[in-house]
Amino acid sequence: MPLSRRWIVLLVAASVAVPLVGSAQPRAISLWLGAGRPVTRDSISFSVRNLDAYGAVQLDVPLLPFAVRGDLSLAGGELRTGTRNVSASLIFPLRLPLIQPYGMLGYGIYDWGKALEDRGTSYGAGVRLQLGGFGFFGQVRRHSAIDRTVGTVGLVF
Repeated sequence: MPLSRRWIVLLVAASVAVPLVGSAQPRAISLWLGAGRPVTRDSISFSVRNLDAYGAVQLDVPLLPFAVRGDLSLAGGELRTGTRNVSASLIFPLRLPLIQPYGMLGYGIYDWGKALEDRGTSYGAGVRLQLGGFGFFGQVRRHSAIDRTVGTVGLVF
């Protein structure tokens, strides 16, 4: 029994739509690269010297209600003189197709590898805009050990 034209059109439309919808979902492993700046109530100025470099690798398994992220940031410019921060975080995403808000909770080592090394927690929130295998993010995170709040924007691969 031959397929009617209506069924053929529906099958073709479904085969095109499913990859498009699925491509908005995050990958299992993603790379996050960005730049951040300390957020204070009395400072709205912007300077490249104040920027923090940010990098992370995130493992996101859709069956779990959370993702795991390893973060690395460099505050204060140079690798030798800047503050190197390393942390592990649990990410709690709201799994929507295009825009994914998330909360985060982490534990890290601040000023890693230096005499005044400190350890402590961090928490924050962010949003990820996912467009296929490429995305953008913005987040704000409070680092309690160093009494600092950092806003970060960047790209997700």
